[in-house]
Amino acid sequence: MFGLGLTKKYRTDKRANVSMIFALTMIPIIAVAGFAVDLQLAFSKKGKIQHSIDSAVLAGARMLQGTDSKSDVRKHTRAYFDAMTDGEGGGLTCDALAIEFVDDENIEASTTCYQPTTLSRVIGQERVKFTVEAAATYGISKLDVAFVFDISGSMGWGTKLWDLKVAAKDAADILLPEKGSAGEGEVRIAMVAYNSQVDAGDYFKDVTGLKPKRTYTAINNTRKRETYTDDEYVCEWVCTKYRGRSGRCRDWDYQCDWKEVEKDRWVDTQETVTKTLNSTCVWEREGEHAFSDAQPDQDNDRLDEVPESSWNASQTSNNSEGFLTAGYAYWDDDRDRWYTTGTSCLNVEPFPLDDDLDDVEDYIDDLYVNGGTAGHQGIEWGWYLISERWSDVFDGKSTPLAYDEPDSIKAMIIMTDGEFNQQFHNGQGDSVEQAKKLCDAIKQEDIVIYTVAFEAPPAGEEVLEYCASGVEFSFKASNGLELKKSYQSIAQSIADLRIKS
Repeated sequence: MFGLGLTKKYRTDKRANVSMIFALTMIPIIAVAGFAVDLQLAFSKKGKIQHSIDSAVLAGARMLQGTDSKSDVRKHTRAYFDAMTDGEGGGLTCDALAIEFVDDENIEASTTCYQPTTLSRVIGQERVKFTVEAAATYGISKLDVAFVFDISGSMGWGTKLWDLKVAAKDAADILLPEKGSAGEGEVRIAMVAYNSQVDAGDYFKDVTGLKPKRTYTAINNTRKRETYTDDEYVCEWVCTKYRGRSGRCRDWDYQCDWKEVEKDRWVDTQETVTKTLNSTCVWEREGEHAFSDAQPDQDNDRLDEVPESSWNASQTSNNSEGFLTAGYAYWDDDRDRWYTTGTSCLNVEPFPLDDDLDDVEDYIDDLYVNGGTAGHQGIEWGWYLISERWSDVFDGKSTPLAYDEPDSIKAMIIMTDGEFNQQFHNGQGDSVEQAKKLCDAIKQEDIVIYTVAFEAPPAGEEVLEYCASGVEFSFKASNGLELKKSYQSIAQSIADLRIKS
């Protein structure tokens, strides 16, 4: 009885079945949960690898602009990718980056990566495999960029001018493709330097309608003393008889007679005076084209129309010819002397678009400093240098691209270390107000504006922030190293504008 009862008890007891069933069902539950965890980790890693390969391909495409050595580009792209993925951890490994050049302007890359699993191992899943790929091509093949340099007196403090030269040359080196490369000639750089004025140099007649060497005339109204002769009835004592040997007068008599005598008098006179001025300094222009890129009239020689002491750019209030204002001479009748104004610019004329790095660096090396800060004049000239409407002034190989040129972009880099504080036509606003109006008009033409405030006061920073095409296009630098990094970032950003990924 006892044996049969115990057997029956064991046969009808179901408590252990729950444990067995639970143990059996935990395996797939753990497997599913583990696979989800491992897959999520792999997806997270894939996102980082995708970012790395995108960046590497962009770096390769950027380098492809400047060299025709595909082996160098391939090596550079792989090194860039390896540097970005180094230290990912978690046992992630990737195959060597496979790189293909579809043509001279397109680069493609792909790789397969392996992420070790954790919980999925219970079902034999040792790793998660995924593939990433990226491609980049030149979206923009042509670029016109204008550098605008502040060369006012404060740029001579410490090493500021030297820092600017180093930073600007570094940016130019990044932007300009190597000679002989597929991208040679597609990037061109123009430059203009300003202080209280701009030196128009060889372009003076084109932008003012005047000759660099010009003569001003005026009428000098004055009084002066002159000597003249006049007949006058003169009476005087004369000797009528002399003593013999001594020769002394013996007899005197009072006689009168008409004689010619010299006299002095003051007279009012007018005389023509002249002053020859040889200067190519210019201010901003006034009138209806003050804040536009309209090209000055190229068929108008105003030299004979300039009256004495003229200083305006035009003979009409609206300046329909679009001329810039030139330096001038004027006669001061009270002081009887000539005065000149508007001749304080430095001898650094604008540099039109060019793709020769040596010429660009020579221009930068020749910069020197003095004077005030008329930032709006630098901005307007930076615009003129890359404007399609100035093709009669800047022609030949320096002819700016058309605004609607396919696969092209225009950019400006405006730099200052001070506050805009010099202007000529006060009726148009101060230098800051004029600069903002110009920047508004420039951005309407889809020109990308970058700005660099180099140890600038708040007022200088504010106007540059306003002019920049966005927050990410505005840079500040408090020392030479930061200035160099700012120009490097701008150059890389402009280069990236030429790439589509």
